[in-house]
Amino acid sequence: MPVYTATADIYNVLSSKIVAELTDDTAGTTVDTDKVDSALDRAESVVDSYVGKVYSVPLDTPVLDSIAHAVLVLAKCYLYHRRPGATPDEVQAHCDKIEDWLLKVSTGEVVLEGLAIGENIAETDSDDEQFSVQVF
Repeated sequence: MPVYTATADIYNVLSSKIVAELTDDTAGTTVDTDKVDSALDRAESVVDSYVGKVYSVPLDTPVLDSIAHAVLVLAKCYLYHRRPGATPDEVQAHCDKIEDWLLKVSTGEVVLEGLAIGENIAETDSDDEQFSVQVF
């Protein structure tokens, strides 16, 4: 089950007709909420993989609007990817922008206001450690 978003949030980025077409493998007329939830779970996992390089994950809920938006855009892309060749160029471009933004978050180039830097994140150490082959 998605944590950062709800199943119904997908309708913020897709119409119910499109969601049905992308999730109903038989007639394309009924929304399969399990497939929506799967796409949202996958998107949340991807967001966590980027954000977790700087911040402690899972994030506290409710999440920042920017994080929820990133999850929804990625989930939208994953739903389109269920139909080979069906992803419109503008949808893919939007997904690419979100992934670029997440990369900037993961490197600290973009700061998520209000979130504390994760305690489990390794800090760079200026001491140069040298190991001999015997250590390994």
